[in-house]
Amino acid sequence: MPRLAIADLWRRLDQGTIDPFYLFFGQEAYLIREYTETLTARILGVAPRDFNYDRYAMADRDSLAEALGTARTLPVMAMYRVVVVQDLQELRKADWKLLEGYVTSPSESTALIAGSRDSEPKKSPDFVWKHAAAVACAPLDGGNLRGWVAKAVTEAGYSITDQAIRGLLQDHDPDLRILEREIEKLCTYVGEPGEVSLEDVQAVGQASRQHSLFALSDALGGRQPGPALLEVDHLLNQGEPPLVVMSMIVRHFRLLWTIKQLAGQDQDRYRIAKTLRLPPNVCRTLMAQSGSFSAERLQELYGAALEADLTFKSTNKPPRTILEGLVLQLCAGV
Repeated sequence: MPRLAIADLWRRLDQGTIDPFYLFFGQEAYLIREYTETLTARILGVAPRDFNYDRYAMADRDSLAEALGTARTLPVMAMYRVVVVQDLQELRKADWKLLEGYVTSPSESTALIAGSRDSEPKKSPDFVWKHAAAVACAPLDGGNLRGWVAKAVTEAGYSITDQAIRGLLQDHDPDLRILEREIEKLCTYVGEPGEVSLEDVQAVGQASRQHSLFALSDALGGRQPGPALLEVDHLLNQGEPPLVVMSMIVRHFRLLWTIKQLAGQDQDRYRIAKTLRLPPNVCRTLMAQSGSFSAERLQELYGAALEADLTFKSTNKPPRTILEGLVLQLCAGV
C-alpha cells in the first residue's frame, strides 16, 4: 500500500474505510502519539474501551504474540477492536515473522495500530510497507509547523496572530511537546478565550525565563547537578543568551561567598539583606545555601566561575560545553 499523508488517512476514515494495519513512523514522537489517539477515538467512537482497546509497548518487552492474540479476539459490543503496538523498532527477528503472519491474514474486526521511531523505511521488512496504511511523522518545520501552532491554539478555543506564532517559534525549539506546554501557558495568561498577541508571547516568555533563572540558582545552591543541567538546557533552548546564564551563575556564587563573609561577622539576615540590597526572603534562601559550603569552598567555586567566564569570552569553545562543565564543577562535593 502506498504511504499516505495524514489528511488522506482521515479522508479514508470519512469514507468508511478502516484498514486492518496502520503504521505511524518517524522521529516526531508527539505526532505518533497524537495520530494514534485520534485514530483510536475515531474507530471506537462510543464503544466501551475497557473491552475493545489494548496497548502493548515493545520497549517494555511486552509480548508481540500476546498483542496479536488480542488482535484476533472479536470485539465486545462494538464493530471494531483497537490494538496499539508501540516501539515497533524494538522487535526481534523472530517477532517480525509473527507480525508478517498476522498482517497477511488479519482480523477484519481489528485495527492494529503500530508506532515506530525509525524514520528510514528500509529498516523495516518489505511486508510492512506492502500491508500497512503508513504515515510518516517527521519533525514539522516552516508552514507546517506554523499551521500546527495555529491549529493547537484554535482547538484550545483561542486565536493567534501571525506575529505571535513567529515570536513563539523564535523563542523555542520546534519540539511539539514543548510548544504544547507553551501554548497552555499562553492561554492561561490571556484568560478568557480571545486572541493571543505577540505581546502575550513576549510577556509569558520573559516570566518563564525568569523562573528558570531562579530554579537554576536553587539547583546550584542545593548542589543538584541533574536539575541544574536541565535548567541550563531549558534557558538555552528558550533563547536566553549563554553570556546571561554565565553572568547569573557568577553573580550567584559571588553572593553566596559575600553572605558567608558577612555572616561570619555576626551580621543578621536583615542587615545582610540591606547591605546587599536583597529582598529578605531571597537573602534567607541564600544564607541557607551558603551554610552548606565552607568559606574556602565558596571562594574556590567563585574563582572557578570567574575562570569559566574568562574562558567563555576568550575562546571558541562551545558555550553549552563550558556551562555544563561549570555546573558539574559547582555541584561537586564540598
